Amino acid sequence: MRFTEFAEFLGASYRTIRFSSVLCFTSTTLVGAVLAGALIDLGMVWLLMFSAFSTSFAFIINDLSDAELDRSAGVLRNPVSTGELSLGRCISLALSFLLVSLVTLFSLSFQNQLLGLVVIFLYFTYSWLVRAKARPVLDISYHGLCLAILATMGYAEYRPFDVTCFLLASLVFLLSATSQILQEVRDYETDRNMVKTTVTLLGKRMSLILCLAFLASAFAIFLLLLFYDVVPLEILLLSPLAYFIIAPIIRAIRNEEYEYRMLREIRKKRLILIAILIAVLILGSNSSHINTGVMISLCKFLNVRIVENL
Repeated sequence: MRFTEFAEFLGASYRTIRFSSVLCFTSTTLVGAVLAGALIDLGMVWLLMFSAFSTSFAFIINDLSDAELDRSAGVLRNPVSTGELSLGRCISLALSFLLVSLVTLFSLSFQNQLLGLVVIFLYFTYSWLVRAKARPVLDISYHGLCLAILATMGYAEYRPFDVTCFLLASLVFLLSATSQILQEVRDYETDRNMVKTTVTLLGKRMSLILCLAFLASAFAIFLLLLFYDVVPLEILLLSPLAYFIIAPIIRAIRNEEYEYRMLREIRKKRLILIAILIAVLILGSNSSHINTGVMISLCKFLNVRIVENL
């Protein structure tokens, strides 16, 4: 392979892997580990490697499955459909990332090995066999569940599954489902003639309203984590940053012409927002460790309330 061809192959591979999206997925694993009070060690390196490589595998096979549809629709962002990345090289790339993902699992705890296999199964059936991406409700459920499990793996590698982990997974699920809906809003014109998704079923306006409902639920979980001292109080200073996510969605609901611009604005800011969030979590966890006793009190409190209502 000549240098020019190799450079083109690297460029096409970079596009199909979607590096910025991989960083977003991997950050959920890091957040889970940080909330579990983990320090940077070899175990975290293996965790993050699994998250990054398995997610890259998911994006590659997603482009493979969509190649014919994207070619018919004239979608240029898929390097497989445009011919920049050949079918054979794309399959080889996918298998390489899958192999590395499986190898990293051997260095994780047994429960995370099982969770990792579940994630890979969901990634594969999202685009192939079940093809959940083309099934209403399943599409956003798969997307939310994959990231929720990645966050759970980060937490469960250092602490046993508890209420904190459940709330974190629920929060990530809602945010991930919101992200999927926004992607489907962007692809609505193409999808409605070829596949069925949650957005083609509900319509764009109702789907955007559902996004706001998910974000409101996520904020409620965030407040619960904050109130019971699961996350540092300093993170409350970041709450105004939610404006950069919510405002574009509201503008898109009011003005249909703003929809594509909405997603572009959110995508441009998401890595910055995630980086700030992780930095605050790390600094906050160093100054005050997560109070598991408070979470036990929360469980007891909820149990008492349930008994009182019987």
